[in-house]
Amino acid sequence: MLQSQEQINEINRQKEIRKLEIQAENDPDTLVVQLPDGREALIGDSADDFENGYKSAADFIQGRLNHYKGDLNKLANEMGYSGIAPYPDHFDFVLDLNNYSNGLLELIKDCEHYNCETLTSYLGID
Repeated sequence: MLQSQEQINEINRQKEIRKLEIQAENDPDTLVVQLPDGREALIGDSADDFENGYKSAADFIQGRLNHYKGDLNKLANEMGYSGIAPYPDHFDFVLDLNNYSNGLLELIKDCEHYNCETLTSYLGID
């Protein structure tokens, strides 16, 4: 029996949700990060099995920096350190990167622009 594209999309969506539920069971601390383009990223021990997933906060920061082709100013803007021209708050971003060096996950959680939550909360299973 042939399935419509809509049915196939629904099957794929259900599979993805199940994979996310398994991830949440195995690593309830997995973090969901809302990106500016409307997509989500995951940060967790085995989150790199997912598209846009990262094992660590450092991997996430590196991934976002790669997204901006190494432009630290664009990453700073994404994280809310834009300030008002001609005095952007980019130096504060550099200071926070240094101050949070052993706790980059906390820096990401503290970033209001990312609107982070745990995967269990995101899925409504906490």
